Amino acid sequence: MRFSAAALLLSVLLGVITYVSVRQLLLEDRRDSAIEQAAGDARLVAATIRSGQANLSEVLIALRPPRRSTPMLYHDDQWYAASLQVRPEDLPESLTSVVLEGAAARQVLWIRDRPVSVVGIPLAGDLGHYFEVFPLVDVADTLATLSYVLVLASAATTVAGAILGGIIARRVLRPLRDVTEVAKEIAAGDLESRLDEGVDADLAVLTASFNRMADTLHTRIAHEAKFASDVAHELRTPLTTVMTSLSVLEGRREELSTEGKEALDLLGQDVRRLERTAAYLVEIAQHDAGVVTAELEPLSAPAFVSRLLNRLRRPDLPIVVDQSAVRSLVHADESRMERIIVNLIDNADTHGGGATQLTVQRVGDRIRIAVEDDGPGVSGGERERIFERFVRGSDAGRSGRYNGSGLGLALAAENADLLGGDIWVEESPGGGARFVVELDAVST
Repeated sequence: MRFSAAALLLSVLLGVITYVSVRQLLLEDRRDSAIEQAAGDARLVAATIRSGQANLSEVLIALRPPRRSTPMLYHDDQWYAASLQVRPEDLPESLTSVVLEGAAARQVLWIRDRPVSVVGIPLAGDLGHYFEVFPLVDVADTLATLSYVLVLASAATTVAGAILGGIIARRVLRPLRDVTEVAKEIAAGDLESRLDEGVDADLAVLTASFNRMADTLHTRIAHEAKFASDVAHELRTPLTTVMTSLSVLEGRREELSTEGKEALDLLGQDVRRLERTAAYLVEIAQHDAGVVTAELEPLSAPAFVSRLLNRLRRPDLPIVVDQSAVRSLVHADESRMERIIVNLIDNADTHGGGATQLTVQRVGDRIRIAVEDDGPGVSGGERERIFERFVRGSDAGRSGRYNGSGLGLALAAENADLLGGDIWVEESPGGGARFVVELDAVST
C-alpha cells in the first residue's frame, strides 16, 4: 500500500511538472511567434495606409496567414476586420484601452469557447491601431492530449509501483515471516522447529542466532522437565512407604489419644496432598516430553459425568443437562476427560467452598461441561493466569495452611488442549466461579 501511494505521489508530481513545463514552453513559443507576426503585419498595414493605394479591408483579408489568425484595424474611428468569426466587440476592453492609449499589449482569453491570443500594436505616425487574433486551439488540443497521456502514465506507474513494491516487500519480509512462523510453532510446543540457515545469506547471522536460541531453550526445557520427572519419581518411592505406614496407623486409630488422632489426621491430609503433587509432576513431565496421547472416540457427556460422580461417591452433586445435550456425543478420551473434571471438582472443593453443580449443554457444534462452586470467584485479572503452572488464586494461603500445588488447573488446561478443546473460568450465576471445558461434538 505504501509503495502504491509513493508511486502515485511521484507520478502525479512528475506529471504536474511535465504538464506545466510543456504548457509554458508552448505558450512562450506561440507568444513570440504571434508578436513577431503581428509586428510584421502592422508594418505592412502602416505602409499600405501611407501609400493610400488599396482598400483597408482587402489588405486585412490578404494578410490572413496559414495559421488562420484574424487581423483587425482601428483607423479614423472605424473598425476594419478580415473575418466575421472574430469581431471588434469580442476584444476585451482592458486590452483595447491600453493599445488605444499608445502602448502595445497582449492577452490570452477565450472567445466563443475557443482559446485565443490577442496582440495589439499602435501604428507609427498615428495611422491607427492594429490588432491580430491568433487561435490557440492546437495548443489546447496538444495540452489535452498531453494531460491524457500523463494520467495514463500516472496510473501505469502506480500499478507498476504497487506490483514492484509487493514483490520487493514479499522478498524482504519473507525471512521475517519465516521467523514469525517458526516462533509461533515453538510457542505452540514444537520445540524441534528451526529456520533454514541457507535460504538468505544476508540473514545468515540472524538465522543462526535464532536457531541457537531455540536449541538453548529446548535443552533448558528438556532439563527442567527431566528434573521434575526425576524428583517426582524419587518422591514416589518414599511416599509409598509413608502411605503404607499411614495406613497402618489409621488402622489402629482408636488406640491413639485425642492429640494423636488430630496429628494423624493432619499427617494424612498433607501426605495425600504430597502424593497428589508428585503425581501431577509426573504427568506434567509426560506432557512436556510429548509422550501423552489421546484416543478420541464418541462419548456421551451426560452419561460420562454421571458415571464419574458415582466413582467419586458424589451422588449429592447435582447434574443439570440441557435438552440440546441429552442425545449429543462429544469427541473425547474418557481418561483425559476424567482428569479434567476431577481436577475442576478438587479445585472447587479446595478453593471454592465446594462444587455446587455440574452442567452439560450444547452450544453450536460444541459441548460444554461446567463445574460451579460457591466460593469468592476469580477476579478478571486472574482468569488467564490461573491456568498457568504453580499459579494459585489471590485467596490461596490466607487460611495459613497448604491450599494446593497450583498444578491441578494447569493439568486440566493441558488435557483440554490435548483433546482439541478450550477451558476458561467465568462468574457463576450464583456468585462463585464457573469453570468451563468445551469440546467438539460428534456430527449428527
